[in-house]
Amino acid sequence: MQFEIDAFLPNQEEIIKKFGLDKDGRIQNVIDNSFIHYMKLKMPEDSGMMENNTRNPEGGFVTVETPYAHYQNEGILYVDPINSKGAFYDPISGMFWSRPNTKKIPSDRTLNYHGGPDRGAHFVERTATENFDDIINEAQKELDKL
Repeated sequence: MQFEIDAFLPNQEEIIKKFGLDKDGRIQNVIDNSFIHYMKLKMPEDSGMMENNTRNPEGGFVTVETPYAHYQNEGILYVDPINSKGAFYDPISGMFWSRPNTKKIPSDRTLNYHGGPDRGAHFVERTATENFDDIINEAQKELDKL
């Protein structure tokens, strides 16, 4: 006797919804929150701006809403293409600035990070690899409650 197993099983969308894995589902929410938690522990310290501006606008999607998040994640100094400077310092205001309307280019210099040994470049990618099991375990704990 031959038969197709799929004919007796719920379709994939039903399974995803039942176990809260849809984009607004309970388990997806645990995965997202867990990922954000571990990622914040790896973000460079910047007076909390990146941590405070990390959002989860929809399930499975995380944003860090600061203009320099990509730059910090890459871990290399981006410089002015003409003078090879990362920024200019204004001693009067105590602020750094760049030439307006100038797209910076990557250099071969790495950024130095402060705030702990885990904080630094590639914090998104490192979270996904280094904390994968932790995130899955937290999702499993929530699944076990169903």
